[in-house]
Order: sequence, then structure tokens, then C-alpha cells
Amino acid sequence: MDILIAEGEYKTVSDLKTILERLGIKVVAVVSSGEEAIQKAGDLSLDLILININLKGKMNGVEAANKIADLYKIPIIFLAVFIKNCLIKSLQLPEDAIVLSKPLRQEKLEYCISRVFSDN
Repeated sequence: MDILIAEGEYKTVSDLKTILERLGIKVVAVVSSGEEAIQKAGDLSLDLILININLKGKMNGVEAANKIADLYKIPIIFLAVFIKNCLIKSLQLPEDAIVLSKPLRQEKLEYCISRVFSDN
């Protein structure tokens, strides 16, 4: 499985890489902006994207994810610091959005990945 990480925090990227490597999942690229995420989604053959809701740049993670979903149909897991149902609605995430809250734990990430692929 090939994954793109779109995240601006070094510690989060490092933690994700460690967990994914332990699970035998390959991180093929890491980007820190929505624009870069869209570009890489088009350039690479990806199975999954992990994207921070609050990416820096002209386009946040939600906007980038919506564009990626429209163009490439790649499954996405959103990363966020704080999750509540009202927050998900205010960000205009899809109803079936899968959101992984920080701090990251291997069990939570495994669960989110299994949900993505059990729905397809």
C-alpha cells in the first residue's frame, strides 16, 4: 500500500512514518501544502492519503481533499487535533469522512485504515 502524507508538523510526520513502517505500509511522499498534495495525487499511484485539515498555504486540507476526491477518487483520512461532530460539520467534511485525532496512536490509525478499505 502506497500512502501520501500531507502534514506540516515534523513530529506528526515522523510519528506517522514510524507507525506506517511498522505496519508494512510505504510512505511514497510527504508534502506540507494542499497544492502539493493535489500535485502528488496526480503524479503518483496512491492507495491512500493522510491529510491534515489545517494545512498551510492558499488551500487548507479540506479544500485539497475535496479537489483530490473530485479528480482522482483516492481514499483520504483527515488528521486533526480536536474532533467533535460540530467541528466536522463546520469544516464541511463529507458525511462519511474518516478523521484521525492527534495525538496519534497505532491502534487508532489501523482502525481508520481498516474503515477506509472496508467501505470500498
